[in-house]
Amino acid sequence: MSNLRYVLDRYRKHPSVIQVTAHLGTSSAQPSNIRLSGLMGAQESFVLAATSLELPDPTTHLLIATGKEEAAYRYNDLQGLLGDQQVCFFPDSFKSPAVFDHLNVTQMLQRSEVVHKMSISDAPPIVVTYPEALFEKVVRPEILLKNRMEVTKGEKLDVDWMIEILIEYSFDRTDFVFEPGQFSVRGGIIDLFSYGNDLPYRVELFDEEVESIRIFDPLTQLSQREITSLSIVPNMNTRFRQEEKVSLLQIIPPKSVLWIKDLDFLIERLQQCFEKAEHFSTKLTALDTAELREIFRDRAFLYPGEVRDEIEAYATVYL
Repeated sequence: MSNLRYVLDRYRKHPSVIQVTAHLGTSSAQPSNIRLSGLMGAQESFVLAATSLELPDPTTHLLIATGKEEAAYRYNDLQGLLGDQQVCFFPDSFKSPAVFDHLNVTQMLQRSEVVHKMSISDAPPIVVTYPEALFEKVVRPEILLKNRMEVTKGEKLDVDWMIEILIEYSFDRTDFVFEPGQFSVRGGIIDLFSYGNDLPYRVELFDEEVESIRIFDPLTQLSQREITSLSIVPNMNTRFRQEEKVSLLQIIPPKSVLWIKDLDFLIERLQQCFEKAEHFSTKLTALDTAELREIFRDRAFLYPGEVRDEIEAYATVYL
């Protein structure tokens, strides 16, 4: 047994963790509110990981850190304790939090992955985020499901129809794919990089039948593994309108547990984001990227005052 696993097992047996899980596991109509004190640094990660393992039913835990740097530390801690499949990171869409000049494609992909998992009832046990990421709304899962395209091995696929759909989904046609939102067509081979996957797909056709679907590395062009079906997720920042987007707090499962340090600090940080976004929207011009203009046209951001009510609907652990 590794040292980390040994320490985590000791935390699982600690009276305080047992008490926390007992409170969270009750079926009371009123969500539990628990305040923990005396924890420092990685101790918070150990308690969260231990609690997630001890709760009897599968539960999603949403950790809202005070900022991106702290969220990254917590994410790395929890990955080391629980593994990659148990933890995911939900970032903001920009290169710097609350600095709206430039989008970060990789982080947009990460956001899409989390929402995609929520939409297919595959929510990971722990989601780590921070105020600036929470500030941006996400697509309703039912809307995302309706707009998701499936390609399955053995089924027929019309290439022209697929090209039309991908263009409608705001995908760019390129010679080679290397980032989300791109696709290429070479004879009976379609390469596409969906917004819901961290590597691109290669679809090989025999006449009009899907002969194989592979995930491949865009740098080496080597196949990683073969799969039987894929889901194509459109760009969630630009394809969907304000009325189709909601807070992340509205799409996590109803029995989720929130882990927050300071609710007042969170509301204040969201208010700062709101003011910065309003100011930035007044400076947008035709010279800015179309994607940025689309995002700010619909103002798909949270109103800080609404967040307090949304949080009260969940069991909450205050660190």
